[in-house]
Amino acid sequence: MAEPAGVPVCSAPPVKEMGRPHDQRQVMQMQSDGNPGPRRSGHVGDALVPRGGGGAEAVAATAAYRELVDRLRRRIRDSQARAARVLNTELVMLYWSIGREILDQQRTSGWGDDVVGRIAVDLAADTGSPRGFSRRNLFYMRRFAALWPDPESVQPVAALIGWSHHQVLIDAFGENPDLYSWYAAKSFEHRWSRRYLKGQIDLRLHERQRAPVTNFASVLDPAEAQVALHATKDPYLFDFLELTEGSRERDLEQALIDDIQRFLLELGTGFAFYGRQRSLLLGGQEFFLDLLFYHHTLRRFVVIDLKIGAFQAEYVSKMNLYLNAVDEQLCRGDDRESVGMILCTERNETVAKLTLHRVFAPIAASTWQAGAPPAERAPNDLSQLAQLDEMRTRLIDRVARRTPEIIDFQARERAFDR
Repeated sequence: MAEPAGVPVCSAPPVKEMGRPHDQRQVMQMQSDGNPGPRRSGHVGDALVPRGGGGAEAVAATAAYRELVDRLRRRIRDSQARAARVLNTELVMLYWSIGREILDQQRTSGWGDDVVGRIAVDLAADTGSPRGFSRRNLFYMRRFAALWPDPESVQPVAALIGWSHHQVLIDAFGENPDLYSWYAAKSFEHRWSRRYLKGQIDLRLHERQRAPVTNFASVLDPAEAQVALHATKDPYLFDFLELTEGSRERDLEQALIDDIQRFLLELGTGFAFYGRQRSLLLGGQEFFLDLLFYHHTLRRFVVIDLKIGAFQAEYVSKMNLYLNAVDEQLCRGDDRESVGMILCTERNETVAKLTLHRVFAPIAASTWQAGAPPAERAPNDLSQLAQLDEMRTRLIDRVARRTPEIIDFQARERAFDR
């Protein structure tokens, strides 16, 4: 059998706690007559704190000092985070109110869209922020206000994410507040970047949020079961894989490892890669784990068993063995009971549920898919095509209006080159 490949895990060496030397317990000071004399030290709790100069380094080595600094750091970070959230909410609500005002005035006065460009010019001149109040951004504000006409309904959504994330959601779900708020909540919960949010929308994550078949509810505490369930999904979409019809499970494993970054993104937040084909020696027999991860939120090892084909009942007994072995050989300190994930291309839910019944190790049976996400549906009427044609006409007009400026700029450029 080939030697398994693995990824070593490096950890920093433990930091030894600095203690105070006994010879520092008595701090000397110069008396007013110039002769050194002993100076008494004061106490703060259990820590001996020297009075006067020269004792700061000794105090900094005490546990009480480190705990104080840690508390202050946490308080500063929490305050900064709260301030950032308040500032973000105020900015988004400002943009909503601007969009609301423009929308209402256009409806009342019958103004067209050209006035938005003029408003952008005036606001940019007054505020000195041409980007924040650009014509494009004002249109985003107007669409945002049209989607959320009620200030009470927009407030919770506004507080979740930044304006750049809102722009992504406006483009994707400008007429669907339910999906808008769903993705906003997910982005806030998992701290998605703007780029990652767009990627999850492109992959249509909301259509892939079925819960896998698990026994979490029966073997974990309710709170732990809920967190573990949130760390899984069904199906997993490995759209970056290029597998042939005759690919085997080892080929699937290798392809996932070759693009480990995208694999981790699809697994979700909290997963850290620990190794592949990890060897476990049990009673003189050697077993190999397909993939091993550690989930930092769950504080559990996660064993993933990759399968090409339908779910089989015998997969659970083998996973149960793996989890017991990982708990015995790898878990340390406050690590919790390991979790198993069996990924197949098909799954009979009845068979999976009955197989997991009365199994005491937490296991999830999910499915995976390869290939690109489904193509966008063709429009069932001509309204979408008409909108595209209207946009095309506006773009042509815009280019036509700018053509003299472009020609003049090119002429000046040629003159400069000469």
